[in-house]
Amino acid sequence: MAAVEVLPSEQGFARTHAKDAAEETRVFSDEHIAKAHAQLVETFRSGRTKTYEWRKAQLEGLRRLCVENSEQVCKAIISDLGRPKMEAFLGDVTAVVTEIDHTLQHLQSWMQPEAVATPMIQKPGRSCIIREPKGVVLQIAPWNFPVNLSLMGLIAGLAAGNCCLLKPSEIAPSTEELLAKLLPKYVDPEAVIVINGGIPESAALLKLRWDHILYTGNGVVARAVARAAAEHLTPITLELGGKSPTIVLPGANIPVAARRILAGKFFNCGQICIAPDYALVHKDAEAQLVKEMQGLVKSWYGEDASTSDSFGRIINERHWDRVRGLIESSGAEVLAQPGEADQASKFIPPTLLRDPSVDSAIMQEEIFGPVLPIVKMDSVEGMIDHINAGEKPLAMYIFGPEAAADRIIARTSSGGVCVNDTVYHILNPDLPFGGVGGSGIGRYHGKWGFDEFSHVRSVMYRATWLDLPQRYPPYSDSNLKMMEKLLVGPLVPPGMKKALAAVGGVAVAGAALAARSRL
Repeated sequence: MAAVEVLPSEQGFARTHAKDAAEETRVFSDEHIAKAHAQLVETFRSGRTKTYEWRKAQLEGLRRLCVENSEQVCKAIISDLGRPKMEAFLGDVTAVVTEIDHTLQHLQSWMQPEAVATPMIQKPGRSCIIREPKGVVLQIAPWNFPVNLSLMGLIAGLAAGNCCLLKPSEIAPSTEELLAKLLPKYVDPEAVIVINGGIPESAALLKLRWDHILYTGNGVVARAVARAAAEHLTPITLELGGKSPTIVLPGANIPVAARRILAGKFFNCGQICIAPDYALVHKDAEAQLVKEMQGLVKSWYGEDASTSDSFGRIINERHWDRVRGLIESSGAEVLAQPGEADQASKFIPPTLLRDPSVDSAIMQEEIFGPVLPIVKMDSVEGMIDHINAGEKPLAMYIFGPEAAADRIIARTSSGGVCVNDTVYHILNPDLPFGGVGGSGIGRYHGKWGFDEFSHVRSVMYRATWLDLPQRYPPYSDSNLKMMEKLLVGPLVPPGMKKALAAVGGVAVAGAALAARSRL
């Protein structure tokens, strides 16, 4: 397989992924995986997944799974990630239930044919768009939100009427096992199949022909997914990440900004694809923001965050090594770091760094951990230049007046933007969630997910009571001239248009005078 470029922001994940791949053991054989795929194909060809009733039943099943098993879900996530129960419940239970409720509320209207205009030359007739399921969908989910990002894809895929094969992340084994056990009890087991395992299983899955692939994770694996999909011309959705910047401008509400930036950064121990990766802070706001943040870290987590029930852990030792290495090689001043990093418990303290070297790994690679570099900037222009010099991020956060934020938005690009908060934009089901460039391809959530997993089909109905002979051979010059006037114009010569306009103007003026004379 030919080598591919690895972006600077992906270097850390590339090293960690290579180590993980070296220790994989097989769970399912190629034959088992092929049979699962064949079952899904057979189910889809039966046609039963296309009805509203079937789709509604699957969504209601997913909702019951979350509600009836919320305690088990939270325990599995705590086991895998050491996440506080509040964060497990909010991030992987309530977010999914909210998405299901929104989808159920709107599904019937989304499924209706959409009428569109029909040009005059194509009348008598009518036109519409219908959204039909693509077929059999492969979803490869990540470990950081192992229930949320497994079920969110299923919500969109099943709402659109597809059969789905879910490959959860083997790096979160408790959640992987729980999903494999629970899903067949709540959804159609012939239309939704879970395949556990690691890289060998993923490689076997990617050899098969799918009608759509959703992959959430890092850019290194995404390239392998994209290459495999290209073999079958399979459409893909890639939800990736990158270095999502936070900008703090003069005029920002600094106490609110400090709370919201740190809340977004430290949720799930910073292991969020849309976490604020680093902060670019205007020199006029930097001192106050640093002071606020230092106070918050102490008040939230105390002198030692490892004893706090409100702070999580890194997923495994390899990622612990990666994050720890980023801190140690940053060359930055440590502003806050309550507690000592401990590999055995996978604890990295919430860390604030001031002015790391711009060439350091922490300013080049996606951090994906509880570390916030704070970089003081002299101007907004410098902030914009810094962002535009890198890959387009999945998210961007701007704190300050909305007018100033709009000017930055107009001169940069990112998957999404949230002004005066972090992370919250992905909770709105009417907003698409997706990246651009190196941060991803495609989008989902709400109607956007329904459309992503649907084939948008054009349909035109033509009447037969009128059938002009001029469209058929033998062709003639007179027919050609008529077609030119109809299709290219002008149908009415400009001189005649002026004359008709003048006559119309006189008629209107005369009518107005007549009306006045009757008053």
